[in-house]
Amino acid sequence: LRQVLARFDAPAFVPTMGNLHAGHLALVRQAKPLGDVTVASIFVNRLQFLPHEDFDTYPRTLAADCEQLAAHGCDVVFAPSEQELYPEPQTFKVHAPAALGDLLEGHF
Repeated sequence: LRQVLARFDAPAFVPTMGNLHAGHLALVRQAKPLGDVTVASIFVNRLQFLPHEDFDTYPRTLAADCEQLAAHGCDVVFAPSEQELYPEPQTFKVHAPAALGDLLEGHF
């Protein structure tokens, strides 16, 4: 990704977990005029799932996602493997203070 982006000055980035819907594609359209290259990532991050949520059954629709992104003007799709992003096991956890962690999404 660094090699591909080295020739650009202002990438516009849209991070996703794939299984795209109209909201994702609207973000790509909005990002397009903001940079000189439009990049979307597709990465289903197991660290974003709670123990009772099922990481293994999250829909993975890479081929269809890439087709939709291309049709909406995305120039680069970055879809790394888990090993590429996390070559070593993640051994630390962040615990927010209760006063913060119990608000809004922190409650869940």
